[in-house]
Amino acid sequence: MSKVSATTESLLKACPDNASAVEVIVPVYNEENILESQLVPVLKILPQGFRIKVIENGSKDRTKDLLHVIEEEYPALDSISLPMPNYGLAMKTGLLQSQADIVIIDDLDVLDTDFWIRGLQLLSRNDVDLVQGSKVLAGKDDRRPLFRKAATLTLTFLLRTLLGYRGTDTHGPKVVWRDAIKDIPPLCEYELDIFPTELVIRAQRSGVSIREIPIHLREIRATPLPLIKRVPRALRDIWRLHKTLGAGPNI
Repeated sequence: MSKVSATTESLLKACPDNASAVEVIVPVYNEENILESQLVPVLKILPQGFRIKVIENGSKDRTKDLLHVIEEEYPALDSISLPMPNYGLAMKTGLLQSQADIVIIDDLDVLDTDFWIRGLQLLSRNDVDLVQGSKVLAGKDDRRPLFRKAATLTLTFLLRTLLGYRGTDTHGPKVVWRDAIKDIPPLCEYELDIFPTELVIRAQRSGVSIREIPIHLREIRATPLPLIKRVPRALRDIWRLHKTLGAGPNI
């Protein structure tokens, strides 16, 4: 059996019996260099009932044009465009528009079908609503540079201390029953990079059952926003979220 057909079959087997539609939401910004090489291999192995929705937001390169070309060849791909760069708004828009039973949220430079399979398997249980990918849980398999790992651990500490988050990551990929969180995105007050964090923390506080599993990242390009700018902004956003939501439950 080829790797393509094996992955297709594994996705089908992992999908819960009561889920007829799965949608993968992928925010993108200025991704002309990796758009085709990342999207097309995944589109080729998607089973029936699976779709990918790309939310292009404010790209200045050829991303939007390339998306239209790929859409013409692959019916399982949809895309919409937002006028301004806004990662959080792109994700929020995808969640609000989705009608699928299960939503997978992933980044273009990741698109980890192994994580999707493991997440779908966990959703087949009655006690898991949302599967959160965690870079921290990857441990020695986290191949990112040391300074990136240190930044992640610092932000995790602040999430636990200032917001009472009972987990290790909020920004990794997610697999979730849409009905379990459908009322949460409209409540979220912040967008940009902090939206995924607010989404997961609000979900946890509202009783959504969250299970973390490790993800194994392989960086294929530099992050769009340099770490020297990203970390101060993340610290500011976590503090703003703390002021809005409070410290949350003791952990």
